[in-house]
Amino acid sequence: MVKLSALVKYLDDLLRVTEWKNADSSFNGLQVEGSKDVSLVAFAVDACEQTFALCRETGAQMLIAHHGLFWGEPLPLTGVHLRRVRLLLDSGISLYAAHMPLDFHPVLGHNACIARILELETKEPLTYEKGLPIGILARSDKPLELSQFIRRVDSSLQTSCRLLSFGPKMIQQIGIASGHGSRLLDQALSARIDTFLTGESSHTIYHFAREFGVNVIFAGHYATEMPGLKELSFHLAEHFRLETRILQAPTGL
Repeated sequence: MVKLSALVKYLDDLLRVTEWKNADSSFNGLQVEGSKDVSLVAFAVDACEQTFALCRETGAQMLIAHHGLFWGEPLPLTGVHLRRVRLLLDSGISLYAAHMPLDFHPVLGHNACIARILELETKEPLTYEKGLPIGILARSDKPLELSQFIRRVDSSLQTSCRLLSFGPKMIQQIGIASGHGSRLLDQALSARIDTFLTGESSHTIYHFAREFGVNVIFAGHYATEMPGLKELSFHLAEHFRLETRILQAPTGL
């Protein structure tokens, strides 16, 4: 059993949430306060009625979600938003959100985890925004067949990739940006990579990828934003001797 306040402080420090305050539209940290004592922590990509109900079924006192409830301007507690918050409060479940702090953490982050899972060497961030590292530039120790790499991604992330095949068939320099990372692909980045791995597709990236001569792999928003949650669950289970659960609520997107 761990005090909620101690767990929240540890997470805030571990994920360095204050550093991302002006760079992320998500309100990172404790969003809804529930039980003061925590013995079981659940993890999910999305804060929604489905994952809240699953969390209640497991008996968890806390849910850590990548996509929390509060973004940018505050929402009134009406309609769906009210139902979500009420479910948490009635169940005594605390909600903690970790968006960009979990995307880009150098060890626990989605991108770092994806690189390790795919047996790639991490070199440096793809770029910086407001002085903070965004994405990961990774490298294979030897050239890989693109088709072979796609199969590795599908198997490792339990997904089904979509591909824009505008780059070489043998690849080695791979940019990784989980979730909606398509916006990062520009001419400067394309000069450093032959393949870009992200989650969500977009219409506008097609012609950029074609003109830059880069392969783009869309592995799914959900699939690319599960690895960091799993890694964080292992970390907290070991550090606090807590019980943890991964809640699966895939969107197929």
